[in-house]
Amino acid sequence: MDTPNTTDNLKERTAKGLFWSIMGNGAQQLVVMLIGILLARLLDRADYGLVGMLTVFSILASNLQESGFTAALSVKKEATHEDFNAVFWFSTIVSAALYVILFFCAPLIAHYNRAPELTLLGRVIFLGFFFTSLGISHVAWLLRNLKVREKTMSQVTASLVSGFIGLGCAFCGCGVWSLVAMDLSYKLTHTLMAWYWTPWHPTFPSLRAGGLREALLPAWRMFGFGSRLLITNSLNTINGQLLQSLLGHYYKPNQVGDYSQANKWNTLGTSLLGGMINSVARPVMAKVEDDGQRQKRVVRKMLRFTAMLSFPAMMGLGLIAPEFIVLTVGEKWIFCVPYLQVLCVGGAVFPVNEIFTNLMISRQRSDLYLYSTAAFLVVQLALVWAFTGEGYADMMPLLISVVSLQPMWFFVLYAIARRLLDVRLFEVLADVVPFILAALFSLTLGHFAAEGVAGFVVADTTVGRIVLMLTKVLVTASAYCLIMWTARVAVFRECLDFALAKFRK
Repeated sequence: MDTPNTTDNLKERTAKGLFWSIMGNGAQQLVVMLIGILLARLLDRADYGLVGMLTVFSILASNLQESGFTAALSVKKEATHEDFNAVFWFSTIVSAALYVILFFCAPLIAHYNRAPELTLLGRVIFLGFFFTSLGISHVAWLLRNLKVREKTMSQVTASLVSGFIGLGCAFCGCGVWSLVAMDLSYKLTHTLMAWYWTPWHPTFPSLRAGGLREALLPAWRMFGFGSRLLITNSLNTINGQLLQSLLGHYYKPNQVGDYSQANKWNTLGTSLLGGMINSVARPVMAKVEDDGQRQKRVVRKMLRFTAMLSFPAMMGLGLIAPEFIVLTVGEKWIFCVPYLQVLCVGGAVFPVNEIFTNLMISRQRSDLYLYSTAAFLVVQLALVWAFTGEGYADMMPLLISVVSLQPMWFFVLYAIARRLLDVRLFEVLADVVPFILAALFSLTLGHFAAEGVAGFVVADTTVGRIVLMLTKVLVTASAYCLIMWTARVAVFRECLDFALAKFRK
């Protein structure tokens, strides 16, 4: 049973974790955004299309080497040196074997996408997941111990270093190799920083007979939980990268590049929101799993907090997309605007859905997580089959159908979560729907305010676009905050009070 002191301590650690996660993720995404803007202006649309065709294979390989052990270590009741050491050596060995497999598969990937240059690109970019494997145990240690500040500082440093390397290569005319250099340097730097911030370090297995097998035994004991997460993470990767990996077969690199650019901005937003929530939600839920009522309060508060941020932020990005894309990455990317606007709808719901998946993991029900993810993939594959081929030269119908799955899946995930937690649908909807309505009302005001201003500016000039975008942002944000304050939304006031207290210090 938790005492008042331990309860307050957990609340304080959670608040601090969220604060540093917001600051760190915000700083990292700002760096990524600025560097991404410069690179998008320097590189061609086809460059992004080529790298996008390889992304799914890199992430799948990373999932295989990690095998769900990061989550397993973060929610394990007691994690020893032997547990972390087993994961480290397992990841290292598996990643080396996977790289060899992908090295010889690179020509097949290139042939499928009808892009011969993917052979060499793949063989180089696949080195990145080997670099990542060397830091899996260290990142798990930081996550388990709620070292959010150290974790985010590692990410920000890696983003800065890799960004400067990528920009340097782009200025030297390296083209698509600039993206490869940035990806590899980020993964290597992030791994080195994780080593720097973590007091735990691996030890070599004994060289006596059976020494390696004994050293890997703790990893095998976690494999029941981790293997299901491995499959689930792989399915999640396919779900997230399915379109990008298949579009190269049906559409030209320029079209794939437009989708890739839109998906990059959508992912930037969801990563910022999801990153700061997931870095705290999972370990906190795990710490209160033995107290059903307390975990219910945690889950509902996380839902309110996530919905409060996610819906206005992601739907707001869709609102300003026409001006934002042209002002940042240039008019050559204007064709990606409709894609981004559609993706932002799913992006607004995605972080909310992640609360339910974190609940499943914290309860160590990776089997339920696996079934829901597999079902999502089956439905998505059916939609891809239905909306590709002759008669579908435009990918928009496919995109709309796939994005519509996120709102639908909210109810599927709730039905699964209901088996783990005594929370009614009415309570969940009461936590989420008010923020959707407030966001829609505020966005409508922002849209009509911009329409009114459009008559006084030349909309297709830089100054005109800046004025329109600022009008949308200021009116929408002001209206939303006023609604939150007037309605006395508790989570809004708590966040505001905590932020003000931190800045006063």
